[in-house]
Amino acid sequence: MSSTPVSRFYEEPARSLPIVDEADVLVVGGGPGGIGAAVSAARNGARTILVERFGSFGGTWTAGILSAIMPFPFVRGIFAEVVDGWRGLGGWTGGAYGGHGGWGGAGCYDSEVAKVALDQLVVGAGVIPYFFAQVAGVVREGDRVNGVIIESKEGRQVIRAKMIIDASGDGDVSVMAGVPAEQGRESDGGVQPMTMIFKMTGADDERVLKAKEEDHDFARAWQAAKARGEVTVPREDVLASRNPRPGEWNFNATRIINKDGTKLRDVTDAMIEGRRQVAEIAAFLRKHIPGFENAVVSETAPHIGVRETRRIHCDYTITARDIIDVLPFEDCIARGNWFIDIHSPTGEGTERVYPPEGKWYEIPYRSIRAMGVENLLIASRCLDSTHEAHAAIRITPQVMAIGEGAGAAAALCVKHGLRSTRALDVALLRETLRKQGAFV
Repeated sequence: MSSTPVSRFYEEPARSLPIVDEADVLVVGGGPGGIGAAVSAARNGARTILVERFGSFGGTWTAGILSAIMPFPFVRGIFAEVVDGWRGLGGWTGGAYGGHGGWGGAGCYDSEVAKVALDQLVVGAGVIPYFFAQVAGVVREGDRVNGVIIESKEGRQVIRAKMIIDASGDGDVSVMAGVPAEQGRESDGGVQPMTMIFKMTGADDERVLKAKEEDHDFARAWQAAKARGEVTVPREDVLASRNPRPGEWNFNATRIINKDGTKLRDVTDAMIEGRRQVAEIAAFLRKHIPGFENAVVSETAPHIGVRETRRIHCDYTITARDIIDVLPFEDCIARGNWFIDIHSPTGEGTERVYPPEGKWYEIPYRSIRAMGVENLLIASRCLDSTHEAHAAIRITPQVMAIGEGAGAAAALCVKHGLRSTRALDVALLRETLRKQGAFV
């Protein structure tokens, strides 16, 4: 008796989808790059829609509760407004913009304050937001993407636009549109590990600060605990930062390896493993670090922190040489100085290669123009770069600056009736960014 094999596919019936909205510029993804792109586009006169899959703006800042901002010595523009907004609501500890060591400093922010400040920034710019909407497809017609298909509680709907900006982090729109992409390091495709950021409250700040000072960021106690088998996290250090709220600390200390942020089961497993590691690290802190004896885990990130997935092919691939040799580009839209910072894809170890101190590398406009599509720009960590260069560019202030450039470019294309992003006068784009306060 023969059995009928189980089909591995289901043929979905064809259906007509309602067009729920139309825009001059449609930004997909409300993380740092998407915020920068949407605000920049709206301020340049474009009717701008921002689609976000969670219920707040900020991406890794809020859904990932990153909480700590790495140094940003050559980023101004909209990111400066973000810092000012956080500070104005009492949610920022760090240097002020203006003067040497000020507008380049690091800092920590309160992720709940961040949500409110980002709401004010985005809505205040006139951007039209759509929360809880996941992009499920694109409307590609020839060499253009004329809209995206979103999925929400209302079902599948279409948003049409003249210009599209992919700020999804993983390059979802670009891949759905058929743009080629790469992933991971050249040797084996391995990507940087994921991290579950978490917070602890109830700490004795002064004693913790003294412990950090005396124990070189908890390093000796951490390595001793690993040697005893108390800690199994495949990371060599503990990155801890003091939050604006008294007694609250945030930790970038977990390391989830061999997972792909574009795979459903991998992300699911990463969330579970991340919380297991959080519990292990919290137990270590309470047992071995003075000041944490009575502290408790108050929050784990709603979404795992993803450092690296796809890199979308554009008109230029940024390389490690561009970063280390700080090569100039005549079509520069953003600058940065964060180093090549590669967390091992397979275990312990972090590779660091630094650009010259006090100098900046540049991000060219041509590295965000999606290959083969005339109206699609990239505004997130998935811009065109090598695995090594990506490890420097991905820092959130720099990603916001890249987004600001993409948003201005898209709006200018609409304003001047340009069919292609490649037809835009780069000098006009750079001048527009300078007037917005960007450092280009």
